[in-house]
Amino acid sequence: MAKNKITQPATAYPSRSVNLLERLHQTAEHANGNGHFPDPQVKLQILIVGAGLGGLATAVALARKGHEVTVLEQAATLGEVGAGIQIPSNSGRLLLKWGLGPYIEQYAVKPDSMTFRRWANGDPIAYTRLSPDFEDRYGAPYYVIHRADFHRALCRRAEDLGVKIVTDSRVTDYDESIPSAKTYDGREYRADLVIAADGVKSQARSVALGGSDLPPQKTGFAAYRATVNTEEMKQDEDTAWLLEKPGINIWYV
Repeated sequence: MAKNKITQPATAYPSRSVNLLERLHQTAEHANGNGHFPDPQVKLQILIVGAGLGGLATAVALARKGHEVTVLEQAATLGEVGAGIQIPSNSGRLLLKWGLGPYIEQYAVKPDSMTFRRWANGDPIAYTRLSPDFEDRYGAPYYVIHRADFHRALCRRAEDLGVKIVTDSRVTDYDESIPSAKTYDGREYRADLVIAADGVKSQARSVALGGSDLPPQKTGFAAYRATVNTEEMKQDEDTAWLLEKPGINIWYV
């Protein structure tokens, strides 16, 4: 054996984390063609509070593993506001593994490039080709999709996997000893696991922190987003060129 060569045992990593990741990767490769995993050894009843993007994504991931998932949403009807969302290839690859490809493809755009421009005169200062480069290199396209459409795709995928989504169910209290969540009108939902995905105003945070909580802190930044009718853009010579090809343009001040 060569001098100064160190051989580490398989248990050298904390909690065998690398072995865990390797096992998860192998498990993912053995999901069947429908994106479903075999039934788990222990089938859990899982309750997710919040049917936003995070809650629905969690529901899809767990339902694929064979668990029974219920999602509670405070709104009377499902919906989402906002503007466009970019889904880079790393995220897209995960969504494709979750079986979301056909759902996203109905709504998403696959931009062919990303161009960075000067605000003063519009001159390009950097350029990245996205299609087909990203799909070939990273295993998934670079998607751009409206937030509401992304939400709709996740919702449909979750329901097709058997996830039960209950609207008009604002959670006001939790009981860690059961565990359970109680809604504003007195309904109680019990489960083996409760996951809070109800956003910045979550009722669960103070429970998890032992009764204390900190209010959201302002960052001092603001983002302004909007959607514009493409037919109106075509009528304006200053914006019509943006629609000549499906590319992303970003201006720097």
